[in-house]
Amino acid sequence: MNELTQEQIKAVYRSAIDPNARDSEGMDWWEAVGAEIRAVISAPTAKEASMVIAWWHHDWSTVADTPLKAAQRIRSSARKSGLYDAKNLEVNAG
Repeated sequence: MNELTQEQIKAVYRSAIDPNARDSEGMDWWEAVGAEIRAVISAPTAKEASMVIAWWHHDWSTVADTPLKAAQRIRSSARKSGLYDAKNLEVNAG
């Protein structure tokens, strides 16, 4: 699987999860987010992808969201950006 750039990770996360996420969150935070975004995108199904981020359950419940909905948004955002090919389960670094 090709690696997404940090800027691509940020774009997908902001599009799918939190448009207010800032660069000032720090490199370690963005690296952790990146690992999860990659895992969500490369999971065979949205249900399996949701298991990657299910630990965010407290955050989901406070905004009436679910891990499955979030995983679907992440995958959709990556697809729309041309960063993900669902047929080949491939992440495109671009």
